[in-house]
Amino acid sequence: MAESAAGRESDNLDAKQPEADVILSFRGSDDVLGFVDSLHRRLVAEGIQVFRNDDETLSILPEGVSSFKIYVPIFSRTYADSPRCLETLALMIEHTSRSGGKKEILPVFYDVERSDVLLEKKSLYRDALGMHKQGLGNEKVEQWKKALVEAGKVEGWKQSSYTSQGALVISIGGEILSRLKIKHNYVPEDLSIGDNPMFSYRTSELQDSQESKVMELLELDVNDIRIVGIHGRDGIGKTALAKIVYDQISLRFDACSFLVDMEETKQQPGGVQYLHTKLIFDILKREYEAACAFEEVRFLKEIFRNFKVLIVLDDVETGSLLEEFVGAKLDWFGPGSRIIVTSKERSVLQGFADRGLGPSYYDVIPMHHNQAFYFFWRCAVGKRDELPLYAYIANNIVKAAKGLPLLLKVFGSFLHDKGLEEWIKFEDIIQQSQEDYQKILSTIYDALDRKQKQMFLDIACFPPDVDYGFASYMWHYYDHADKVMEVLRRMSLIKAEENKIGMHSMLRCLARKIICKGFHDPGTGIELSIPAIAQDKSKEKQEADHLNTEVAGHEIPLNTTFLSLGRTNGGEFAATLSNIRWLHWQGCPPDAISIHLKENGNLTILDLSWSKVTESWGAWKGIKMEQLKVLNLTGCADLLATPSFSCCPNLEILILERCSRLVHVDPSINDLKLLVTLNLKFCSELTMLPVEMGGMNALRELLIDDTSVRELPASIGKLIQLQILSATNCFALDHVPDSVWKAEALSVIAFDGAEIHELPDSIGDLKKLRRLSLRYCRQLGMLPDSIGELANSLEELDISGTGITQLPDLTKHLRNLKVLRMGSCFIRKFPRDIEWLTNLEEVHASLSRNLGGDIPSGIWLLRHLRELRLRATSISRLPPEIQFMSSLQTLDLFDCDCLKDLPTVPPPKLIKLEVDPHRKQKMLGSSEFSRWWYLLQ
Repeated sequence: MAESAAGRESDNLDAKQPEADVILSFRGSDDVLGFVDSLHRRLVAEGIQVFRNDDETLSILPEGVSSFKIYVPIFSRTYADSPRCLETLALMIEHTSRSGGKKEILPVFYDVERSDVLLEKKSLYRDALGMHKQGLGNEKVEQWKKALVEAGKVEGWKQSSYTSQGALVISIGGEILSRLKIKHNYVPEDLSIGDNPMFSYRTSELQDSQESKVMELLELDVNDIRIVGIHGRDGIGKTALAKIVYDQISLRFDACSFLVDMEETKQQPGGVQYLHTKLIFDILKREYEAACAFEEVRFLKEIFRNFKVLIVLDDVETGSLLEEFVGAKLDWFGPGSRIIVTSKERSVLQGFADRGLGPSYYDVIPMHHNQAFYFFWRCAVGKRDELPLYAYIANNIVKAAKGLPLLLKVFGSFLHDKGLEEWIKFEDIIQQSQEDYQKILSTIYDALDRKQKQMFLDIACFPPDVDYGFASYMWHYYDHADKVMEVLRRMSLIKAEENKIGMHSMLRCLARKIICKGFHDPGTGIELSIPAIAQDKSKEKQEADHLNTEVAGHEIPLNTTFLSLGRTNGGEFAATLSNIRWLHWQGCPPDAISIHLKENGNLTILDLSWSKVTESWGAWKGIKMEQLKVLNLTGCADLLATPSFSCCPNLEILILERCSRLVHVDPSINDLKLLVTLNLKFCSELTMLPVEMGGMNALRELLIDDTSVRELPASIGKLIQLQILSATNCFALDHVPDSVWKAEALSVIAFDGAEIHELPDSIGDLKKLRRLSLRYCRQLGMLPDSIGELANSLEELDISGTGITQLPDLTKHLRNLKVLRMGSCFIRKFPRDIEWLTNLEEVHASLSRNLGGDIPSGIWLLRHLRELRLRATSISRLPPEIQFMSSLQTLDLFDCDCLKDLPTVPPPKLIKLEVDPHRKQKMLGSSEFSRWWYLLQ
């Protein structure tokens, strides 16, 4: 079916002045149209400018064809029936031959064989050309014949060689991207998060052919449960490849989870439990504490098998760890689920192979030289292209890196903005090192200044992906610590993503060897505060490895500022604690000898999480920790009451999360005038907070999720700095005093599952409120009209599972609203003035079975809307204008029995469509919905 004028204008450029890299030539009236739509989206997403030229649009002029770099004719069964397609092909061949290699033709044999295009004896195209000869004459047809034969000689892509249309699209997009040599979405460019560009991540550019091969192994169109291993040596890009695939396919699943650095994380006390909890939260979108292995397995089997999930388990080195998360029989998850495992060893999947569960394997190959050179050049040089002397040196450096993305990125980042002399010097070091990468990386480390070295070594010993806000207290005495961190990030020596900092295992190994060398060779001249990881003497290990640094005789240098004791007994370290800034004593034994913190005037972070300490632990008594800023008691299950906080008057972060038996918070907490964060999440026995809390003038975060708190104290209203009040799953909470709604600094309020009956009109006074979550507040029947007074601030509103039947009319004034969640509630009509909410990005209304009628036609004006979820509602009509919704990627219409039909043209960027099997078959059987077919495969 032909596109509307508006749709055609958005897809095609002026025929006289094309401004694109690629031209797609195809016959638009056949079933190739869905494939073209999908390919077009893929190329545009990669930053490629694309011109679509089908037989129903004006044929492009000869001078227009000369403007393109790559020509892609898509040969379908009826391609040769179109004179316009054949004429365009002839122009492509002519300009390719005259370009001196500057232009290329890359054909796609969609549902034909190359022999058909080469016009061999049984060619599909022979009859069509015969018909054209009768009307247009022999000369023109001969010209077209030559063009077809020339195009058929190019290998191109054959649809039948790929397991799915998606894999074919990925392969084409990757090859075109490589030939154009433009910026790929995954080259190491900053992907900023929020306003702080420091918290960004950088991933290696990988061969799109590798992505395509992993996609083929996943076979997303098959409805079984499948596990795929991605294997390869350190630094080759296993995690980066998994991230690329994850990002490409995540929208096709009900829920997704990416668990990074599992091997390193499991070494930490409570590490496996943390990973379990994260997996459950990612899939169910709510917290759940994994109490024990038996309950965990039962929970997964009973709940997760209803979900089609995508799970990536990164850096798994043992089959036993893998089975803790996916089960021995792969029967914990729903049909269509996919599990991706990255590992240095193929053997981690051997157990599944032995049980006949057919795991697939993909071995990541190094970058080929041309791609590796381009990747290194972008890291080291950027946009400067005319540097022949640098290019010669770069070629030698790239050869030495053996196609390992991590090394290319680190080497390139190190040389960025350096002069020729330094390039030559680094090349000499590489040649002398003879592929001793640790030696080369040591040279880069040696080039750091004192503060940068200190921070690099510190981060190598920190727990994996530690929160930057938590860790930053280690360097409060630095001037401009953020700038030091930024240098390490730009040199690719650390990872910084979503407020988490970490390090690649190859670099972590380097750092810990440097630390070990410093311990055993005092004459090295390293004048740093060396971080230390001490092991229990009972362990028989006597040498260092990449996970644990053995400290001979537990003799820790006096200049140590970070100390991780694990489950060792603190008495042996008493004399070395005077300079400690961060004591990381997770798993502290209950009979540990009292440590002499009284002598420490520097202690800033005390982490005793997952320990057996109690309120009567000897170390609390008589201690004066004036400089302590962070106290982490996560998972201290024996703690019935908090100690007095008089010992740490300057505390800024207090974490009591998962203290499952805690029943009392000492009133001295009110004296913590500098406390910024109070985290009591999952303190399930805690029923009340201290009556007086108004003295905590600096408090910005109060987190009491999953507690048994019944009532919030009125004194909370005095917390003038309070920004986040989170009380999700506080099922006993039935009273929120009016004073709370007057805490004008509040930006996030979450009362999910509370027994509150109404919201006061004063909520309109919270002019900074960005997020209001009332999910499953079942007693709540309406919102006050004053909600409209939050026009300049409110970005997310969640009334899912409430008794609310309609939104106030003034809701239309919420012009900054980005996310509207109203699923599983009693809403009867879609907001009539939805188009007023011009910044909406997501609308979730699934399982609101009372929601009926038409979706307003004005919804097409929501230019930013990415998700529209209407599953199991009673809506009866979608407006045809949805084809103009330029950002819509997800449309969920599953179990919408009252929906009469869909518009014939889908939104241009739609990636995920959920419909019932019977509706899918109906659409696949009708040419009227041919533009939807690629979404239904």
